[in-house]
Amino acid sequence: MSIASSAKEAFVISSVAAGIMLSGPSLVKAGVSADQNDNKHVSIETSQIIRYGHMGQIVENVQTKLTNLTLYNGSIDAVYGKRTEEAVKQFQRLHHLKVDGIVGKETLTKLTTLNSSPKELVFGDHSEEVEPFQQQLKKLNYYEGQIDGIFGPLTLKAVKKYQKKNNLHVTGKINTPTQIHLLSNRNKKGKTLKSVKVKAIQTTEVKSSVTSIAKSLIGTNYVWGGTSPSGFDCSGFIKYVYEKADILLPRTVNEIWNYSKDVQKVGVGDIVFFETYKPGPSHAGIYLGNGQFIHTSSSNGVTISELSNSYWNARYLGAKRIPNS
Repeated sequence: MSIASSAKEAFVISSVAAGIMLSGPSLVKAGVSADQNDNKHVSIETSQIIRYGHMGQIVENVQTKLTNLTLYNGSIDAVYGKRTEEAVKQFQRLHHLKVDGIVGKETLTKLTTLNSSPKELVFGDHSEEVEPFQQQLKKLNYYEGQIDGIFGPLTLKAVKKYQKKNNLHVTGKINTPTQIHLLSNRNKKGKTLKSVKVKAIQTTEVKSSVTSIAKSLIGTNYVWGGTSPSGFDCSGFIKYVYEKADILLPRTVNEIWNYSKDVQKVGVGDIVFFETYKPGPSHAGIYLGNGQFIHTSSSNGVTISELSNSYWNARYLGAKRIPNS
């Protein structure tokens, strides 16, 4: 593909790509007449590419699209310069395309199908979209949890630390600026980044605090979906107790199971899990020691039960530990 070498030469964009390509001839610069353009032009088909140095309406359309996606904040001047190229690279990183700064067929197709910025990921989200950011945070020594797609407390802590370290607005959300910065960071070994080690809280103090808070709630009614002293379900109770001890947990039993770590021997403050009304972990409580655990039952509310009880013993799946507790 060649670029017009004089004011008498112009690009003609001919394509059917929705929202980006033109349906007819277009001039590169204002002041070039239609008659002059008819004399000599270069056609760019959809199978061809748009790259650094190109000019014309198609470049202006790409710049407009990138501006709408909050990825480009330069002048919409129909000139494919360095700022446009960098915005295209950011777009490619965000959508896991080949990062070359060139608007080829794959990048163009993705551009034409998007109407908004990438989804903002927040605490509590559970999806595959979270995983690439967990992987990158782990690679850069900010995240020490599992790559499970759960935006839990460890992911939240890692995001906030990353934002603070890299002078981003500390929101705890994986928003567009954070996504772009993370996916642009090629410091694979973290040579200029500090390895983040979470300072351990005194385990004994945490366990004592958790069990004391839990016991203070004995007798609270069971409420499906409840998360406060006016009524708890089993996971709402555990989440509430740990938050009072300054430890954030995911909301559901299954998420807490995935978030917590396996232990060889159950200890005070560990979470004990049971399979009750559906396959997999569906009920949980906090281990108190001496074979007892505190939990919210549908019949008795917050209460203390024995692991040796025939009902619970038959449904016991095992114990897991909350990280840094």
